[in-house]
Amino acid sequence: MIAEENRANLSLGLQRFYQPHLFFPSEKRIRDLVISNLKGSRVLDAGCGKGWLSVCAWEEGFDVYSLDIARNEIKESSFIFKQRNASIELMRTSLLGLPFSDSSFDSIMCINVLEHISDTELALSEMNRVLRKDGRLILVIPNGLTFGLFYDKFVYKIIATKTILSHVYETSFSLSKHEISMLNLNEEKPIGHHQQFTIAGIRKLLVEHGFKVVNMVNCWFLLPYLRSFWTLLGRESVSTFERFDNRIAGYAPSNLAAEWVIVCEKSLG
Repeated sequence: MIAEENRANLSLGLQRFYQPHLFFPSEKRIRDLVISNLKGSRVLDAGCGKGWLSVCAWEEGFDVYSLDIARNEIKESSFIFKQRNASIELMRTSLLGLPFSDSSFDSIMCINVLEHISDTELALSEMNRVLRKDGRLILVIPNGLTFGLFYDKFVYKIIATKTILSHVYETSFSLSKHEISMLNLNEEKPIGHHQQFTIAGIRKLLVEHGFKVVNMVNCWFLLPYLRSFWTLLGRESVSTFERFDNRIAGYAPSNLAAEWVIVCEKSLG
């Protein structure tokens, strides 16, 4: 009886870790916004992390390809794909050189990834290249004037140091010292976020690289800040507050939101 209970607790714990969209309102909202805006049949999850959103798309019938640069994320994605019997092609590679031919995908999901890339322009050019005519790019990007500023200036400048960050990326992401050095880790450009985006800035960048913005939705208001502190305290977020926070974000001016979900389409010109 005890063994059965332990197995149930283990199963629940694994689901909470690998499939947060089943439990947390904020992730459910991300899932719904992203999946409902996918078009066509062939989808690339560019920077898939633990792969839960890839699984969501696959369960909706999309032909999904997933990639990430971090070895531990590839390992964890592989685990959840096997657990769900999901036929998703997974590879370790960078957005700066996508191993696909031109016009390979109908849609691309790029969730909390662009801010971590040193060459955003090349990444956008590559994603535009592999998208088909009228293809769709769906981004989730932190607001550089709110959460991005807090994340870089407080979390990385005050709490963490260069040495600590190097250790975290070496152990948690299984990156070699050479790979870490290639990420330009220094105090002026934290390894966490290489880029900070404003509404005007990201819109301009997208247009310059062949995209038109068709929709932008505020995502979260105070939640990311509190999640950071909850994580430091070893606690989980509170679902009731997440629902309230999502509602606040919907009414807040876009320049005060913590993040945005941005839906773009490949321009014909």
